[in-house]
Amino acid sequence: MKNYYREIIFGIFIFAVIGNIIIFISSMKLSTEIHTFEQKTFVLKQENIQLEKEMADTESFLHTKEYQTKWGFARATKPIYVSDLPIALNTKR
Repeated sequence: MKNYYREIIFGIFIFAVIGNIIIFISSMKLSTEIHTFEQKTFVLKQENIQLEKEMADTESFLHTKEYQTKWGFARATKPIYVSDLPIALNTKR
């Protein structure tokens, strides 16, 4: 009977060791996958930052004004006011 318990405990121990090895190997595979995903994410973030900069550059007023003057689409005009803004100037009509 004593020998029977010893074999059961030894079997459980071997099963636990093999299970631990399998879990360790699978976690190593997962860590390499996580590392590759992090590298891909980093590359995508850098591309996203570059695209945001390009988008901001093309949407900026200075950039469009430069192209307007370069290609002659716009002329310098005086601003047109609807009224002389008496409230803003704090004067009475």
